[in-house]
Amino acid sequence: MLGLADDFRRQRMNQILIFKGEDDPWGQDNNPWRKGGGFLNDLQEKFKKFFSARGPKGGSGNAFKSVGLLLTIFVLVWLVSGIFQVSPDERGVVLRFGRWVRTDGPGLHYRLPYPFEEAIVQSITTVNRIDIGSRKSNRGSDPETSEEGCMLTGDSNLANVTFTVLWRIRDNGVEEYLFNARSPDVTVGAVAESIMREIIGQTPIAFAQTEGRGEVNAMAQKRLQGVMDLYKMGVEIVQVQLQNVEPPASVIDSFRDVERAQADQQREINQADAYARGVAAEARGKVGKIINEAQAKKSILIFTAQGSAQRFNNVFEQYRHAPDITAKRIYLETMEDILSCTSKILVGHKIGGSGTVSYLPLHEMLKKNQEQ
Repeated sequence: MLGLADDFRRQRMNQILIFKGEDDPWGQDNNPWRKGGGFLNDLQEKFKKFFSARGPKGGSGNAFKSVGLLLTIFVLVWLVSGIFQVSPDERGVVLRFGRWVRTDGPGLHYRLPYPFEEAIVQSITTVNRIDIGSRKSNRGSDPETSEEGCMLTGDSNLANVTFTVLWRIRDNGVEEYLFNARSPDVTVGAVAESIMREIIGQTPIAFAQTEGRGEVNAMAQKRLQGVMDLYKMGVEIVQVQLQNVEPPASVIDSFRDVERAQADQQREINQADAYARGVAAEARGKVGKIINEAQAKKSILIFTAQGSAQRFNNVFEQYRHAPDITAKRIYLETMEDILSCTSKILVGHKIGGSGTVSYLPLHEMLKKNQEQ
């Protein structure tokens, strides 16, 4: 062991002597470590000249100052890169190593520079549009028919349904929109198609084509918003617009014939209803007229009886004060009423010597006067 240690020390000493120039295998001119000799020395001189040229006095200390200045500028630029601005219609989501930290509103904000933090600026006022049922199918024979738009209606008819969904990101749901779904637009379209298919499956095609269009839109929007809230998508459904509800092209002629027959049937029903309503209204009018006339006659009789009774009471009161005068007046009024409705012949009370009777035909004279 001691012999091996002595051999190692001798070899180490020989290497040191060679480095100092003793027993130099390269020679005096070829030693790269000597001044002015070899390519290594030339390379060292070039590096010294490069760094000394950057300094004001050509010294090596100025080179280190220049490097420090460059590093300082780089650090400042790196720190300033953390400043970002959020517009009034945007929200900024700050992530620290990929994890949500906060959500910033409009204004100028700061985050730690990359790779510590990053900011995702997302618009919340942009209204996105999804058209469902209008894309052409690869397997359908009808080029205007989309597989996703072919639905079964509530009255067991096939219909090509096209509709549009308008949606945007909610003001307080940006982080949910970014992290709760990988493809929010695909999710919104798939859920909208499923909900519309369910609603159309419970609705007759004629109702969906005409007066039920608004009801279908409102129902689909309400249900779709409920599912989005359940999934926590951070999405607000602005509107659902039902564009078109038509039968497939292969049966559209027959379907229109059925529609025309149903329209004729409905027209006949409406005309019959109108006639029935007219007859009923006329009958109600006649009944009302009879009832009104009877009530008027009843009122007249009642008022006449009340007037006669009041008149009798007034006459009776006067009779109590002056019986003779009142009795004579009643007699005269009664005779006036009787004689006013009969023909009268006046005969003089004096009879002449010739035996003739004086006759005055007043009724004939009155009749002639009425005819004239």
